Amino acid sequence: MKLSLRNLISLEIICSIIVLIALTRPWSVATYTETGFPSVSLSLSANELNSSLNGLALAAIASALGAIATRGVFRRIVGVVIAALGMGIVAITINLISNLDEFVGLKFEQAIGREVSGWVSETSNYGLLVVPVGFLLALCGVAIAVRSFETGMSQRYERNPAPDKELTPWQALDQGIDPTLQSPTGQQLD
Repeated sequence: MKLSLRNLISLEIICSIIVLIALTRPWSVATYTETGFPSVSLSLSANELNSSLNGLALAAIASALGAIATRGVFRRIVGVVIAALGMGIVAITINLISNLDEFVGLKFEQAIGREVSGWVSETSNYGLLVVPVGFLLALCGVAIAVRSFETGMSQRYERNPAPDKELTPWQALDQGIDPTLQSPTGQQLD
């Protein structure tokens, strides 16, 4: 696969979408039972445990659009931002995985109204999917920041003023010149 800006941006958007989907799936299903009380079951997604991951993934998608719209040094800055977002996703996900019991305990405390312990939980492997995808997202950002891509995408709509004698009537109208009048050089516009 050729390392082009289009491929990097496509990979970045795909990675961000994978992260967004993984964040909505249940990362932990926990049940707390106590004698004399009904059992409490929680199915917690990463968005419910830590909502900052969702914002980072959405910011990565927006940064992909920024990489398309910019060029030169500004594109390099956007690449650095993308790399930082990817590393932020990795760091927060590792923190969430390593402290999952604390986050689940806080959710039980909110649900029951007091601190409890002794719940039974099952965890999924969505966190283990998000870590490499976040790292791949960071690598895309580094590649965009380091490599220069010669693309005409951002220059597509820029105007290049032409001398009056070379203007067609449509070009003259586009520049706000009345094509039925003579040009400053004395020639009729054709």
